[in-house]
Amino acid sequence: MSGNAMDSRQGLITLQGKELPYQLVRVRSRKRVSLLVNGEGLLQVRTPWRTPLRQVEQLVCDHETWILQQLSQVQQTNAAQSTLPEGHPLPLLDGFVQLRYGTEQIRPIIREDNQLWVAARYQERSVLTALLEQWYRAEARRYLPLRLQLWSDQMQIPYARLTVRSQKSRWGSCSSRKTISLNWRLVCLPVRVGDYVMVHELSHLRHMNHSPDFWGLVARYLPEYVACRQQLRLFLSPW
Repeated sequence: MSGNAMDSRQGLITLQGKELPYQLVRVRSRKRVSLLVNGEGLLQVRTPWRTPLRQVEQLVCDHETWILQQLSQVQQTNAAQSTLPEGHPLPLLDGFVQLRYGTEQIRPIIREDNQLWVAARYQERSVLTALLEQWYRAEARRYLPLRLQLWSDQMQIPYARLTVRSQKSRWGSCSSRKTISLNWRLVCLPVRVGDYVMVHELSHLRHMNHSPDFWGLVARYLPEYVACRQQLRLFLSPW
């Protein structure tokens, strides 16, 4: 293994009563632990290869005030921006698309591989946000029915209808008439986290409660559902 070998993973830690996501990066050649809050508001902890996790978490807690100050500054800076910068990463399932602006572009928005081109005349923040939401909704209407049907077939639990909505306080729901509603923002989440929402709602068609039988059905098809539930709490706006 080379001297510059790295291992990166995501973690959660509670600071002042709130769960904070962070990225732990272990580097074989590193001698010290360092903390960084990047421009996206993500805490990164870089450590030597064999640094114990408990030591990492203790270091983060010891620097709680500094970390929260840095996060606040980044949030204020990002909120003050009139628009999203060129190259801004926009989440899409297990990856990202990079935001680009086309000065001579006729169509409002075009995707080319991992780049999302927006006509420069739509850069103003409120207009851009509305345009991106339209694009995400279209992606959701394409992706969510296919993915939900895949899980329906695998679990052998049919549903009557799917609606793609913009719920403010939930990721999905189902009715006694076997209609499932999914939030369009699911396409902004990792695939497995979105899968949990679909498995959850399909399981409610068998058990309209949160009984042990219900959770047993969820666990049968998604053993890591507890971790998926925890990740859902971290996702708010896609941009």
